[in-house]
Amino acid sequence: MVTIEEILDIGNCTLNFFDHYKEDHPTGKTIYWGELNPIEKVTKDIVIDRLNNPEWKDNDLYLICKYMQYGDYDNSCMVERSNYKIFMESYKEETGVFDISGGYGSTGIAISVKWLLDPVNEEKADEIMELLNGLNDYPCLDDEDMSNMEYDAFYEALKDYGISDTCTALAKKYGIDVTDYDSEKLEELILDIDRNGNPIFIIESGGNCYIDIDDMVVPKITRDQFISVLTKYEVI
Repeated sequence: MVTIEEILDIGNCTLNFFDHYKEDHPTGKTIYWGELNPIEKVTKDIVIDRLNNPEWKDNDLYLICKYMQYGDYDNSCMVERSNYKIFMESYKEETGVFDISGGYGSTGIAISVKWLLDPVNEEKADEIMELLNGLNDYPCLDDEDMSNMEYDAFYEALKDYGISDTCTALAKKYGIDVTDYDSEKLEELILDIDRNGNPIFIIESGGNCYIDIDDMVVPKITRDQFISVLTKYEVI
């Protein structure tokens, strides 16, 4: 059975109390970031007091792991997004597991301490504790899932700006006035570079994908290759 000492011993997690001065905790599965406040110096006595003190409207604490929280403007990358996805696929139906939501895409998972300590939930609680401790040894739950999410972000960025910006850069490099081109063929040229062991993108903070067009894409596409994807152009 999970103990308070084991909960306090998990690294890269914070214990948070529900701000009882705000709106009551919803009966649904979402908690808002503004309703949670971290406890800076946590001891066993503080945990016991928070769970048992009748003065607290919501007598519970919430365990939050930094490896499963992310937002649009923080230091998170695709690891946290993948971990969140994988964890929720397994445990979202558990009554002690809550989704956290906030502004600017802020997302996370809150796990009820009272639920973790309840012997009725021993099997699932032990699984979650093992998972959280494991993240401190290796902070990714599923490498393949994370890789797939990164590639999805790359492909979205490619469609959004990568193909058009590559065409513009190549046209400038080779002195060609492009009126029209086959975007699918140019896309394939770009993808071939990445497939051949030359990564052309990185996942930045906030989960955004940056394609290094100038240094990793343009130098690897020849003039003849570029012309082969053009349908209407004029050499300047």
